[in-house]
Amino acid sequence: MGVLVATGDLMLTRPPAGAGVRWLGEADLSVVNLEVPLCTGGRPAEKLINLRASPALAPALRAAGVRVASVANNHALDFGPEGLAQTLQALRGAGIQPVGGGGTVQEALAPAVVRVGDTTVACLGLACTLPPGFAAGPTWAGIAPIHITYTVVFDAPTLEEQPGTSPYVRTAAVAEDVARAEDAIRSARRQADLVVLAVHWGVPSGWVAAFQGPLAEYQRPLGRRLIDAGADVIVGHHPHTLHGVERYRDGLICYSLGNFLFHSLGRGEELVIARPGTPPYDLATLTSGEALEGAVLVVEVGGGRIRSARLRPLILDEAGEPQPAGDRAVAILDRIAAQSRRLGATFAVADGELILL
Repeated sequence: MGVLVATGDLMLTRPPAGAGVRWLGEADLSVVNLEVPLCTGGRPAEKLINLRASPALAPALRAAGVRVASVANNHALDFGPEGLAQTLQALRGAGIQPVGGGGTVQEALAPAVVRVGDTTVACLGLACTLPPGFAAGPTWAGIAPIHITYTVVFDAPTLEEQPGTSPYVRTAAVAEDVARAEDAIRSARRQADLVVLAVHWGVPSGWVAAFQGPLAEYQRPLGRRLIDAGADVIVGHHPHTLHGVERYRDGLICYSLGNFLFHSLGRGEELVIARPGTPPYDLATLTSGEALEGAVLVVEVGGGRIRSARLRPLILDEAGEPQPAGDRAVAILDRIAAQSRRLGATFAVADGELILL
């Protein structure tokens, strides 16, 4: 038997130190979403928030137990292709396999294949969160993309009766991108017993109308397509809050594990808005409340298949470090359970964890 641990968003500015970090080192394979480029050079992208940390932190990540890091997210090119290249170099130099980014889209879609006990696991990264210029292409660097189209729906009689009503946003994944991702998953499946897919998707709560629910419309159809293609586990992140879990066929879709470690949310830190003048979205939801809660996915594998899976709740302390949830575990699990029931999931709660399989 072997143990795999997957996390939500990880943004560090110093070596990880929270008690929850030990969960990474206790696993045979730890997969994280690295929510910050590790670079010193590059030009900042024109976007709302730019993040950066020192490449010298890569060995500290490896020392904490990280073996695979997805860079397929909306911060990977905050300092351009140069910043991405330096990040990939720093990770590889520290013995961490990066996925989800590369010099071409083919490189960005290449899996990291890791042995976990007697089981071979292929890990990939994808992003639906694509600032302009971030998507990799046939001859240029970037992250593994699935573009999303959207339409905005208005109901004229309702607008007349309720002026200021938010529009309903309909979204769908671009078919060509999905087909390319499916091919990458099938290829990875031929190399491994199990496929774990990190996907950056969804909408943070400050940007989504409450009546639309926590998931964007494209997420469930896309998640199921990726499971049909051969993914066994989808690990979602980006909303910075916990979202529900869905069982589909033999696959598991964790829509968002929330934040795992986020040093810039620590006391005394400030979220720097690089491009002021945007609509006044509620950015406080990124730095407080449910943004300070998350979960890790713990999967036991053996004999080439998943033996069990469970969610372990956590909280971020005043330094932005992960800690066991303690007396807040029940409330966190209740919230995940409520969302998961609406997705048709069945589960049990035992020893402060949500038992999924």
